[in-house]
Amino acid sequence: MDFDWLRKHGSFPKENAEAYDVVKKYSDNLKANLDSGKGLILRGPAGTGKTSIAVSILKQAMALGKGCLMISMPNLLDTMLTLSKGDNVAYLRFEQKLRNIPLLLLDDFGAEYSKSDWVPSKVESIIIDRYNRMKPIILTTNYSDAWTEKNYSQRVYDRLRGEYAVAIFNGASHR
Repeated sequence: MDFDWLRKHGSFPKENAEAYDVVKKYSDNLKANLDSGKGLILRGPAGTGKTSIAVSILKQAMALGKGCLMISMPNLLDTMLTLSKGDNVAYLRFEQKLRNIPLLLLDDFGAEYSKSDWVPSKVESIIIDRYNRMKPIILTTNYSDAWTEKNYSQRVYDRLRGEYAVAIFNGASHR
Protein backbone atom coordinates (compact mmCIF):
# COMPACT_ATOMS: atom_id res chain seq x y z
CA MET A 1 0.00 0.00 0.00
CA ASP A 2 1.30 3.46 -0.85
CA PHE A 3 -0.12 6.96 -1.13
CA ASP A 4 -1.14 6.69 -4.76
CA TRP A 5 -2.93 3.39 -4.07
CA LEU A 6 -4.82 4.98 -1.19
CA ARG A 7 -5.95 7.93 -3.27
CA LYS A 8 -6.83 5.80 -6.33
CA HIS A 9 -8.90 3.34 -4.33
CA GLY A 10 -10.58 6.04 -2.29
CA SER A 11 -9.83 4.30 0.96
CA PHE A 12 -8.34 7.33 2.65
CA PRO A 13 -11.13 8.80 4.80
CA LYS A 14 -12.27 12.29 3.86
CA GLU A 15 -11.90 13.53 7.45
CA ASN A 16 -8.16 12.93 7.07
CA ALA A 17 -7.61 14.64 3.72
CA GLU A 18 -5.53 17.39 5.35
CA ALA A 19 -3.37 14.84 7.22
CA TYR A 20 -2.95 12.92 3.97
CA ASP A 21 -1.74 16.09 2.22
CA VAL A 22 0.85 16.77 4.96
CA VAL A 23 2.14 13.21 4.73
CA LYS A 24 2.12 13.22 0.92
CA LYS A 25 4.14 16.45 0.86
CA TYR A 26 6.63 14.95 3.33
CA SER A 27 6.83 11.77 1.23
CA ASP A 28 7.24 13.65 -2.06
CA ASN A 29 10.28 15.42 -0.55
CA LEU A 30 11.51 12.44 1.45
CA LYS A 31 15.17 12.49 0.44
CA ALA A 32 15.51 16.20 1.25
CA ASN A 33 13.59 15.75 4.51
CA LEU A 34 15.81 12.86 5.58
CA ASP A 35 19.00 14.66 4.57
CA SER A 36 18.00 17.77 6.53
CA GLY A 37 16.85 15.85 9.61
CA LYS A 38 13.19 16.80 9.28
CA GLY A 39 10.90 14.26 10.90
CA LEU A 40 7.18 13.61 10.87
CA ILE A 41 4.59 13.29 13.62
CA LEU A 42 1.36 11.40 12.92
CA ARG A 43 -1.08 12.26 15.70
CA GLY A 44 -4.65 11.06 16.28
CA PRO A 45 -6.95 8.38 17.68
CA ALA A 46 -6.15 4.67 17.47
CA GLY A 47 -7.11 2.92 14.25
CA THR A 48 -6.95 5.94 11.94
CA GLY A 49 -4.12 4.66 9.74
CA LYS A 50 -1.11 6.37 11.30
CA THR A 51 1.08 3.29 11.53
CA SER A 52 0.19 2.07 8.02
CA ILE A 53 1.12 5.44 6.55
CA ALA A 54 4.34 5.56 8.59
CA VAL A 55 5.33 2.11 7.32
CA SER A 56 4.72 3.30 3.73
CA ILE A 57 7.20 6.11 4.29
CA LEU A 58 9.69 3.70 5.85
CA LYS A 59 9.45 1.47 2.77
CA GLN A 60 10.03 4.49 0.56
CA ALA A 61 13.13 5.42 2.59
CA MET A 62 14.45 1.86 2.27
CA ALA A 63 13.94 2.07 -1.50
CA LEU A 64 16.20 5.15 -1.38
CA GLY A 65 18.86 3.03 0.31
CA LYS A 66 18.34 4.46 3.80
CA GLY A 67 18.66 2.25 6.84
CA CYS A 68 15.44 2.18 8.86
CA LEU A 69 14.17 0.79 12.14
CA MET A 70 10.59 0.58 13.35
CA ILE A 71 9.82 -0.14 16.99
CA SER A 72 6.82 0.44 19.21
CA MET A 73 7.53 2.51 22.28
CA PRO A 74 6.46 -0.23 24.72
CA ASN A 75 8.79 -2.70 22.96
CA LEU A 76 11.61 -0.16 22.89
CA LEU A 77 11.43 0.44 26.63
CA ASP A 78 10.93 -3.25 27.41
CA THR A 79 14.02 -4.12 25.37
CA MET A 80 16.09 -1.36 26.94
CA LEU A 81 15.06 -2.33 30.47
CA THR A 82 15.80 -6.00 29.81
CA LEU A 83 19.18 -5.30 28.21
CA SER A 84 20.15 -2.82 30.94
CA LYS A 85 19.96 -5.63 33.51
CA GLY A 86 22.35 -7.88 31.62
CA ASP A 87 25.10 -7.55 29.07
CA ASN A 88 26.23 -3.92 28.83
CA VAL A 89 27.62 -4.50 25.34
CA ALA A 90 24.23 -5.63 23.99
CA TYR A 91 22.52 -2.67 25.67
CA LEU A 92 24.99 -0.17 24.23
CA ARG A 93 24.71 -1.69 20.74
CA PHE A 94 20.93 -1.43 20.84
CA GLU A 95 20.99 2.16 22.07
CA GLN A 96 23.59 3.12 19.46
CA LYS A 97 21.40 1.62 16.75
CA LEU A 98 18.49 3.77 17.95
CA ARG A 99 20.70 6.85 17.86
CA ASN A 100 22.47 6.16 14.55
CA ILE A 101 19.99 4.50 12.18
CA PRO A 102 19.23 7.02 9.40
CA LEU A 103 15.45 6.84 9.95
CA LEU A 104 13.76 5.73 13.16
CA LEU A 105 10.02 5.07 13.40
CA LEU A 106 8.75 5.26 16.99
CA ASP A 107 5.25 3.81 16.97
CA ASP A 108 2.78 4.62 19.77
CA PHE A 109 4.76 7.43 21.38
CA GLY A 110 3.30 7.92 24.84
CA ALA A 111 2.37 4.28 25.36
CA GLU A 112 5.71 3.85 27.12
CA TYR A 113 5.00 6.53 29.67
CA SER A 114 5.43 5.64 33.32
CA LYS A 115 5.99 7.45 36.59
CA SER A 116 9.63 6.38 36.54
CA ASP A 117 12.10 9.18 35.80
CA TRP A 118 14.20 6.75 33.78
CA VAL A 119 11.63 6.30 31.00
CA PRO A 120 11.10 9.92 29.91
CA SER A 121 14.76 10.79 30.43
CA LYS A 122 15.92 7.91 28.19
CA VAL A 123 13.37 8.77 25.48
CA GLU A 124 14.34 12.44 25.69
CA SER A 125 18.02 11.57 25.40
CA ILE A 126 17.45 9.61 22.20
CA ILE A 127 15.18 12.26 20.65
CA ILE A 128 17.52 15.14 21.51
CA ASP A 129 20.60 13.27 20.30
CA ARG A 130 18.95 12.43 16.99
CA TYR A 131 17.73 16.02 16.62
CA ASN A 132 21.20 17.43 17.28
CA ARG A 133 22.72 15.11 14.68
CA MET A 134 19.95 15.69 12.12
CA LYS A 135 18.67 12.10 12.26
CA PRO A 136 14.91 12.20 11.64
CA ILE A 137 12.22 10.31 13.51
CA ILE A 138 8.75 9.38 12.32
CA LEU A 139 6.58 9.32 15.39
CA THR A 140 3.02 8.03 15.73
CA THR A 141 0.98 8.92 18.78
CA ASN A 142 -2.55 8.95 20.12
CA TYR A 143 -1.65 11.83 22.43
CA SER A 144 -2.11 15.56 21.96
CA ASP A 145 0.51 18.27 21.80
CA ALA A 146 -0.55 19.30 25.31
CA TRP A 147 0.13 15.80 26.64
CA THR A 148 3.63 15.79 25.15
CA GLU A 149 4.37 19.22 26.58
CA LYS A 150 3.14 18.14 30.03
CA ASN A 151 4.91 14.77 30.19
CA TYR A 152 8.22 15.50 28.48
CA SER A 153 10.68 18.35 28.88
CA GLN A 154 10.30 21.66 27.10
CA ARG A 155 13.45 20.81 25.10
CA VAL A 156 11.83 17.71 23.59
CA TYR A 157 8.53 19.47 22.99
CA ASP A 158 10.25 22.38 21.21
CA ARG A 159 12.35 20.09 19.03
CA LEU A 160 9.39 17.98 17.99
CA ARG A 161 7.24 21.00 17.18
CA GLY A 162 9.97 23.01 15.50
CA GLU A 163 11.52 20.60 13.04
CA TYR A 164 8.79 18.07 12.39
CA ALA A 165 5.87 18.11 9.99
CA VAL A 166 2.66 17.27 11.88
CA ALA A 167 -0.28 15.36 10.39
CA ILE A 168 -3.36 15.25 12.60
CA PHE A 169 -5.70 12.32 11.97
CA ASN A 170 -9.37 12.33 12.99
CA GLY A 171 -12.29 9.98 13.12
CA ALA A 172 -13.16 6.60 14.54
CA SER A 173 -11.08 3.46 14.34
CA HIS A 174 -11.14 1.70 10.96
CA ARG A 175 -10.10 -1.64 12.42
